Amino acid sequence: MADKTAFIMDAFVDLVESNPDKHFDFTAEGEIIEVSPKLIHGLIQAEIAGILRDYLRANPLGRNRVVTEVAHHLDGWPCRPDVSIDLIGEEAIPTIAPLLAVEIKSDSNTLKDLRAKARKYLEKGTSMVWVVLPEQRMMEVYQVGADDRILTEHDTLSGASVLPGFGAPVRELLG
Repeated sequence: MADKTAFIMDAFVDLVESNPDKHFDFTAEGEIIEVSPKLIHGLIQAEIAGILRDYLRANPLGRNRVVTEVAHHLDGWPCRPDVSIDLIGEEAIPTIAPLLAVEIKSDSNTLKDLRAKARKYLEKGTSMVWVVLPEQRMMEVYQVGADDRILTEHDTLSGASVLPGFGAPVRELLG
């Protein structure tokens, strides 16, 4: 499986580099798909990345940094979270699961696939996953050892034990 995933990751990098005007992602099964995020997707991604960056500046967590759209190769599974908090190392394509992975629903995603991705991130070692649903103005939170949560724009998101002291109104994360 690792050899197949390495091949898929190499093909993904080649595809991205040879098509700079297009945007690609992975499904929960590791298949490469072309996506077309809309403005709201980019706005939410930027907002979440900025809020997390500010949190990490005030609450350093070692060599963890906020990154966007970084391809990962996690124990045989290729993925590319919209936003993540990663342990920064020397690898161009991280093989260590992010502390937090964020997936933002766009027209090219199904909710079923995003939920499958959330489960896969947790299985591969990610501590917390946020699935953002812009049209519904809500988000789903998945965490190791905790019940899944659904939050509306009227709720406040907690970082729990994963991001100690983190809290943000969901409406701010939704842009």
